[in-house]
Amino acid sequence: MPARILLVHFDPEPYRRLIAAAFPELELVVSDEAGAEAALPDADAVIAMGRWLNRDNVSRSPRLKWIQGLLAGTDHLTPLLEARPDIVLTSGRGAHGPQMAETVVLHMFAFYRRVPQLVRAQAESRWDRFIPRVLDGRTATILGMGAIAEHLAGVLKAFGMRVVGVTRTPRPVAGFDRVYPREELIAAVGEADFLVSLLPLSPETRRLVGADVFRAMRADAVFINVSRGGVVDEAALIAALREGRIAGAGLDVFEERVLPAGSPLWTMPNVFITPHIGGRSDRYAEGAMKVLLPNIGAFLRGDHAAMLNRVN
Repeated sequence: MPARILLVHFDPEPYRRLIAAAFPELELVVSDEAGAEAALPDADAVIAMGRWLNRDNVSRSPRLKWIQGLLAGTDHLTPLLEARPDIVLTSGRGAHGPQMAETVVLHMFAFYRRVPQLVRAQAESRWDRFIPRVLDGRTATILGMGAIAEHLAGVLKAFGMRVVGVTRTPRPVAGFDRVYPREELIAAVGEADFLVSLLPLSPETRRLVGADVFRAMRADAVFINVSRGGVVDEAALIAALREGRIAGAGLDVFEERVLPAGSPLWTMPNVFITPHIGGRSDRYAEGAMKVLLPNIGAFLRGDHAAMLNRVN
């Protein structure tokens, strides 16, 4: 029986076309999230962002041997392994560098080039000149040094920035001028003009960025989070912004996946918000193929050890 792979996506056609071109013999079943649960028991593998997957539907799918996540993070998928430890879980790590780096730069420009002020002035037909700040010579401290951080470091160096990394496993990485172990986070934070979170969410990183971190930041520094909302103590962030302990925050992610309408973050003048679009791209499918095609090939050969981005 040929392998059957279930592809679940809100815009599946680019994925279907690229996968079918590489593996014309593959039985690829395409579904949206509404129909995915019914199709899952007959699938040998699933390619999806995967928030609809849960322990119950995975446990009821004995054929399922592999889950390929389309996101860099897998914190929403790893609990499934408690119900099915035999399943191979792989992430989409490595497909998000360009769009995530550009999102970080957008947030930097929002503050240094006063983008919201420019947009308001244009809407009001108002000629509002000011002196912008430049990124050249500034320091960006990046929390987390995975594939996205490595790509971001190269982009920031092109702007003439100094790049500092904070990681659990310090090592020399191209594009980073200095690397701190996570135990020295507070010291690293004090150097930053921009503190950028690219941390995955785990028990160790949950609310890692809290009141002590904001106290250690300079008053003219900006915090940017494009990783996971749960790595930040949101109440402590709001307090730091209100009290002027930091200059501002650029936020793409929040404690709740969709920022509630009543959150004070919406109306704070020193906050720039994007609606969790940092990882999105009109070329997302093309980037994902760097991981998907090698992993599909390895899965069809039965060579699970060769699969990229294995979580377990």
